Amino acid sequence: MGMRNSRIAAAMAAYGFNEAELDEGWGLLQAVGKVRFDASPVRGGDKSIIDKLDAWENRWFPIASATLERRFPAVHERVFKNLSQTEGPAVTVRVRTLLERLDQMAAGAYGPEGAAAKSQLELRGLAAVVMNEARALLETVGKIANPSAPATDTEALAKAESDLWAWYLEWSQIARVAVTQRALLRQLGFVASRGRRSDEEEEVDDEAPAVARDGRGIGLRSSTA
Repeated sequence: MGMRNSRIAAAMAAYGFNEAELDEGWGLLQAVGKVRFDASPVRGGDKSIIDKLDAWENRWFPIASATLERRFPAVHERVFKNLSQTEGPAVTVRVRTLLERLDQMAAGAYGPEGAAAKSQLELRGLAAVVMNEARALLETVGKIANPSAPATDTEALAKAESDLWAWYLEWSQIARVAVTQRALLRQLGFVASRGRRSDEEEEVDDEAPAVARDGRGIGLRSSTA
């Protein structure tokens, strides 16, 4: 953005900074953004899936338990034997066990009363589509993540940032030699605002600020070069 100032552009042109060099910088900046925003989030331990299973359990365990306990106590005893709500990774075992027992109920393992209980649960909303939601989550938990995907994203982002940083270090050091007036250096992001000096006062000050010559400490975020 600082290169929009003709005085800065003229000073930098003497050292070979032209439209092509500026385009390269913009391209490198855009590359960093593209890799960063296109990257898939990495979730350790499938916590989001566990949270969804926990929400499913919190919704349907009480409904199934209350319905069966009042209307079909014998079926309730078999379905919820040693089965209670929990949280964290253990929820996967609880939900899977409940689904298996409900499938046994649908297959006739609990006799005529089991079939009636299954119909009653479907009236409450615990139908096949709802059970399949839980099955899909359990299937996802059991899959192994692609080990190359996060590494590829990380490596691509590291390379994009490294390329941009190298471009910045080269031209920021040249700029601090080519441009000497504080007002212009401020436009490039190399001088912090101090007091209320006017631009006119600063433009007559030709002394370059005391800054590190290796470019370290001048962050990409603060620079508008």
